[in-house]
Amino acid sequence: MTQGIGQVTRAMTGLALVAAIAMVPAAHAQEGPTLMLHFDNLAPLNEAAEGLYEGWAIVDGAPVSTGVFNVNDMGQPVEPGGGGVIEEFTPASDITGATDIKISIEPADDMDPGPSGLIILGGMLSGDVASLATGLEGVSAAAGCYILATPSDNDSNPDNDNEGIWWLQMPGPVAGLTDLPDIGPNWTYEGWVVDVSGGMPMPYTSGTFATGDGFDSDAAGPMGGGPPFPGQDYVAFQGGPVLDLASGDFAAVISIEPVPDNGPGPFQLKPLAGMIAQGSTGGCVDNMTDATFPSGQAMLMGMVATETASWTEVKGMFEE
Repeated sequence: MTQGIGQVTRAMTGLALVAAIAMVPAAHAQEGPTLMLHFDNLAPLNEAAEGLYEGWAIVDGAPVSTGVFNVNDMGQPVEPGGGGVIEEFTPASDITGATDIKISIEPADDMDPGPSGLIILGGMLSGDVASLATGLEGVSAAAGCYILATPSDNDSNPDNDNEGIWWLQMPGPVAGLTDLPDIGPNWTYEGWVVDVSGGMPMPYTSGTFATGDGFDSDAAGPMGGGPPFPGQDYVAFQGGPVLDLASGDFAAVISIEPVPDNGPGPFQLKPLAGMIAQGSTGGCVDNMTDATFPSGQAMLMGMVATETASWTEVKGMFEE
């Protein structure tokens, strides 16, 4: 009988030992700080077309991913695919000693383990906190005005100037877009007219460009023509949409677009934008007002506690 009791006791002790092992966290290495992010005026991305945001901590001069995400309308980072709010990011590698935080835009089919050239926000850590900015804010010092004109079909139709826009000033002509800084190879400027008369704004590009003094990517339209400045003729001659830009229904916009650009409309960086006045027929129509750029805050949130338990410590729980 005593032997039977001993066997039961050993069996129960074994079960308790197994249970204790299950309850003790597995040993793991120090993971370092977690990261909290919040944004203002950062727009959600169309994940299929535009990709995802990805955070990066710069440690010893090298980028360490803190995770991919999108944002909701409140500027909160969320899981891709419409998931829940991400309160904190836990990087796969220790980011202790990080000097900077950067936010990139990564393509939907991203296979590169490093950041793309599209860094939309970044900032240096001061202690555990970083203020994040685009680094493109200097564009807000630019000025812009335009005329309504249709030079590509003037010979056959001189009375439809309300159907074209050119980013220039008269007399001259001289550039209507001034003080546009060089924004590098990963970004480009693009002009737009946007029909705001309906429930959903409808954008029409006037072409991409690097400087306000020179042709844009498609001159006056598919049929060419026009002066050496950014602009577009939305006339029947060009084979595209015919637009009445003097109707009071259109805004003029200069955006900063990522390269490559897979979005159908103006990107969220819009340094210049303003309505085209009803009845405008030419001349320098409107100086456009500065738009708001995104910004953000990053905070390192201490150290993740290390929990370890050795086999000897577990056995000691059952020894008298």
